[in-house]
Amino acid sequence: MGRATKFVAFVKATHFPQALAMILVATALSALYGQRGLGLLFLAIATAAGQASIGWTNDFVDAKTDRALKRANKPSVSLALNPDSLRVPIVVALLVMPPFSILAAGWVGGCANILAVLSAQVYNLYLSRTVWSWLPYAVSFSLLTVFVAQSNKLWPSWQVQSLAACVGVIAHLFNALPDIDLDKRANLGGLVVSLGRTKSIVAIGVLSVLAIGLLTAVIFVP
Repeated sequence: MGRATKFVAFVKATHFPQALAMILVATALSALYGQRGLGLLFLAIATAAGQASIGWTNDFVDAKTDRALKRANKPSVSLALNPDSLRVPIVVALLVMPPFSILAAGWVGGCANILAVLSAQVYNLYLSRTVWSWLPYAVSFSLLTVFVAQSNKLWPSWQVQSLAACVGVIAHLFNALPDIDLDKRANLGGLVVSLGRTKSIVAIGVLSVLAIGLLTAVIFVP
C-alpha cells in the first residue's frame, strides 16, 4: 500500500463523514456561544482526537466481520488496511483527547467529553451487537452538550440534553439501517436487527417528532 493510499485508509477508518460532522457541529456551537482563539482550537482538537479514536476502534474490532461480509465501504476491505496498524493511532488519540478536553472546557466539561468518548468505546467493545446498542449514542451525544456548553462556562438545559440524546439514537438507527440485511445473515445483533426495518423506521419517526418538540422548547421556552 502506497503512502497516499495508506493515509486515505486511515482517514476513512475514522468514519470520516460522521467524525467531520461532529467536529464541525461542536466547534460551530462553541463559537456561536462565544468561544474564540485557542479555546476553540483546543475544543476542535479534543473532538477530533475523540472521534478518531472511536472510528479506529470500531474498524479494529469489526475488521474480521467486515472482511467476511465483504463490506466495500470499510478500508480494511476496500483498501486492505491492516487492522493492527490502527493500534498505535488509537492509543495516541486517546492520550491526546483528555488534556485538550480539559484545556477547552475545564474539568467539568473536559470530563464530560472524556466520558462521552468512553461511552462510545463501550459501544465498540461491548454493546454494538446487543439491543442496548442505542444507549451509548444517547449518553455520548448528551454529554457532548455539556462539553460544548462548559467551553463557554454555561450549562445545557435538560431540553438541550434530551434533544441531543434523541438525535444520537436517531443517528444510530440511520447508520445501522443500510446494513440490516447483512447483519441478519451474519447473525449479528443490535437494536435495528432486533426491531427489524419497519419498526426501526417507525422508531426514527417517533424520535424525530420528539426531537422537534424538544427543539421547539429550546427555541421558544425561556
